[in-house]
Amino acid sequence: MNLPFQDDLLAERIRECLMELLHERGPGRSICPSEAAHLLGTRFGWRWQDLMRPVRTVAVALVERGLIEATQHENVVDIRDVRGPVRLRLRTLPGVRSRGLAEA
Repeated sequence: MNLPFQDDLLAERIRECLMELLHERGPGRSICPSEAAHLLGTRFGWRWQDLMRPVRTVAVALVERGLIEATQHENVVDIRDVRGPVRLRLRTLPGVRSRGLAEA
């Protein structure tokens, strides 16, 4: 994949898109990372599939900063280790997990 943005600029656009979607969705509601990839793909004329890895990488950084959490089957999961589809949501209290981390 050869996207025209520098990595820092692409990451910033992804962060903005994720947070925009999450705030639009509202507290307690989640998004699929692919929603951000689709939106960015449309905005910039890229294949959304090429954006999935960068979107998930930025999501990891947002989780580590305590701004969002990743869930799978309604359980909070460690996005760095989990396999398969996840959903993202704003944390109720930034930096504090809404529910206990699912046991792996």
